[in-house]
Amino acid sequence: MEDAGPRAVRWFVGLSLVVGGFALLGGALQYGSFSGAPYWVFAFAAALAILLSLFTASLEPGPRSPTWPAAAWIVVVLLSMLWAHFDAAGHAFLSGFAAIVAFGTGLGILRRQLWAWPVAFANVVGFGPIVLLIAPVPAAVIAGGFVLFLVDVVALLAIHRTYFESR
Repeated sequence: MEDAGPRAVRWFVGLSLVVGGFALLGGALQYGSFSGAPYWVFAFAAALAILLSLFTASLEPGPRSPTWPAAAWIVVVLLSMLWAHFDAAGHAFLSGFAAIVAFGTGLGILRRQLWAWPVAFANVVGFGPIVLLIAPVPAAVIAGGFVLFLVDVVALLAIHRTYFESR
């Protein structure tokens, strides 16, 4: 049984990721990341997210390792970042897919799914700061985002032992 302290920290991290997913989506809409992108990019992001969700759900129950689902989500985001570097359609894909990953990972943290912790950690130490730095947002938003990422990193490290204990 999870103690109240680690549960509260887990809920803080999970909710910050869920809200962060909505903030990413809102930022992409506000700053025009989706304008001019072909419609197939959005369909591809949705289809890929559904496939990754099904893959993750199929491996979650039982004593299996969270390695494959976590690696799949992380690799897709890394490839999306690479695609975004070379193509405007890739930038639109990354803008939408990063929001989906943050939202889904937040839900995974809230449900204490094993795959979600490594993906959340990758989000707050890698993907999130990089996306925030390349986004055309005011300096105050960047500063606030980095403070939240720092708090989330400390929180994830604080709960890592209890998170992986038997449920």
